[in-house]
Amino acid sequence: MSGLHYRALPLMAMFHHNAGHLRDTLLVELLGYLVFAGAMFAVVALLHRVGVFRFRIRRGVAKVAQMRREIVDSTITLAVFQFAQVVFRVGALAFGIAFNLGHTIPTWQLALSFPLILVVHDAYFYWTHRLMHLRGLFTFMHWEHHKSRAPTPWTAYSFAIPEALVQGSFVVFYVAFFPATTATIVFFAFVEIIHNVAIHSGMDVFPRWLVTDKRFGWVAGSIYHDLHHATSNSNYGLYFRFWDRLMKTEHADFVRIYDYVHSPQNDGYAYRLIGARRPAPP
Repeated sequence: MSGLHYRALPLMAMFHHNAGHLRDTLLVELLGYLVFAGAMFAVVALLHRVGVFRFRIRRGVAKVAQMRREIVDSTITLAVFQFAQVVFRVGALAFGIAFNLGHTIPTWQLALSFPLILVVHDAYFYWTHRLMHLRGLFTFMHWEHHKSRAPTPWTAYSFAIPEALVQGSFVVFYVAFFPATTATIVFFAFVEIIHNVAIHSGMDVFPRWLVTDKRFGWVAGSIYHDLHHATSNSNYGLYFRFWDRLMKTEHADFVRIYDYVHSPQNDGYAYRLIGARRPAPP
């Protein structure tokens, strides 16, 4: 059962019904972004200060001007996420459709909804992300995010408004077609924020068995996405490596760079391995 229901609901009633929910969601997402990004940046800055390269992908730390731009962009993006939901809810209302996440669904659907929303979002993100890399769309939709060639935790939601509208529309898309409750959406919001901050942090703590193991290594961690920022033509996935591997868009040097970053030889210059013929150190 999805969160769409046909029922009569006047426009003002819809606004009153959703205004508080959307306000609270914005505050929770913004607070979560600031807390998690701030904590991750503090760890990276500390490691940089003491000269420790363990888990760090590169040597330097971004300049203040970059991080200021990213925080402003991300704050606007989170507001646009809520705006996108309002627009779609008003549009649906014209057809007598209302969004309702307060209903009860079978236990098996509720349990399924938690992993399912991540799987569906990964597919949604891969294909919208890859489309935004097309020449005719990249500058207009995605360049703002790629200004951060060396991303920081604050880069997580540093989007242009058109990209923010596309990514902010996912929740409406999911609720329209898949089982969902408020718990599903809250779970999704926290996982997305934490994962998004982590993969932009410049530090990779994702264990090898989840990332590069032949059987279980399907997670797209920090190095995976950081390499996307460094090259812009591979590694489009968000949570998993599945779509990149299926569509042959995974960077050929990803595993070697991952191994280098997690090796004792890591000196912050892992990207020297891109295109290099010599193997990474053991």
